[in-house]
Amino acid sequence: MSKSNVTRASDASEQPSYVIPDFIAIAPSPLRINPYHGSTAQVSMDWLDSFGVHPNPKHRTAFQSMDFGMLTAMCYADANHERFRLLCDYINALFAYDDLADEGGLRKDGEGTRKAADIIMECLRSPTTHNTPFKIGKVFSSLWSRVLETGISPGAHRRFLETTDLYLQAVHQHVVNRSKDKILDIESFIQLRRDNGALKMCFAMGEFSLGLNIPDEVLQHPLIKIMEDASNDVVVLSNDIYSYNIEQAQGDTQNIIETTMKQKACSLQEAMDFSGKLVTDRVKLFADSKRRLPSFGSDMIDREVQQYLSICEDWMTAGFHWSLRSDRYFGKDAAEVKRTRVVNLLSKRDPRGEKVIPGFPASSQRGDMMKVKRGIAQSH
Repeated sequence: MSKSNVTRASDASEQPSYVIPDFIAIAPSPLRINPYHGSTAQVSMDWLDSFGVHPNPKHRTAFQSMDFGMLTAMCYADANHERFRLLCDYINALFAYDDLADEGGLRKDGEGTRKAADIIMECLRSPTTHNTPFKIGKVFSSLWSRVLETGISPGAHRRFLETTDLYLQAVHQHVVNRSKDKILDIESFIQLRRDNGALKMCFAMGEFSLGLNIPDEVLQHPLIKIMEDASNDVVVLSNDIYSYNIEQAQGDTQNIIETTMKQKACSLQEAMDFSGKLVTDRVKLFADSKRRLPSFGSDMIDREVQQYLSICEDWMTAGFHWSLRSDRYFGKDAAEVKRTRVVNLLSKRDPRGEKVIPGFPASSQRGDMMKVKRGIAQSH
């Protein structure tokens, strides 16, 4: 979007504002929703609650209002009922940990995120035998033991474990960077974001969602790797744009907007426009690469590859729609932001992690982190 087309809310109200790109207009696929969403989302939330991850009712209510079940339904529209339930559990588990690292007791705790990563990986490698007092670890053990019982191909299983490890290590680095207020250059930031955004894990779970069994050598094809990176970038960079207002108000500089403003010495709106073009260019790159993809010599393999790429497309489309539907980024203003694309800049507040999170008492955060440390001691 050129700056000449920007209409600012501040023209009338004097409140600083910016305009977000119209990503829904460039969505690579129609929005689809899994038909089992209505009967499954709450069951999955109840399952997460059974682990006591959100001991405070206000925090639980806030988490539930994010509507992660709808995000799951948009991303995995073709999964059957049994697998969709496990996918809902996975997305709930993922965001529960993500919130702990972004908003909770791990927000600036590099040592804590390292220890939490070790526990989660041990829970995934030995889901039925590894015991830990860390609640999120228990969540992942329960999830993964049921995924294995349901059935996942050896390749998808290996890819999930490998990319989960990459995700956890990248989250650790993200937390370290935040604690030091370190802003990377644009290219380095995008490379890190490809791992800490968790999309690689989500794509592996996409294989599970449809029971795919794609040979390793096929998924290593250069064009497929380009499309994986492109769709990954689209989701995480558009997420940085959608979440920017909350993050800047909380003093968080670990996003593509702050990175761009620093490297290019540009305004907020110019950084929004630049980042929007990064997303748009990658949507086009995905489509161009998909058109050039050759046959792999087998109708079954070609069909499964197309199903896999549809999951990548659905993640891009879902990210655009869910971000403007959920309360997560724009609260009760989501419908108005979707209509106008104008976002009024929030005033600065104390960074999360340096004060008690509303509805999430500091004592609960400290107690859970003590369990993380005890769990590490017990398991090593």
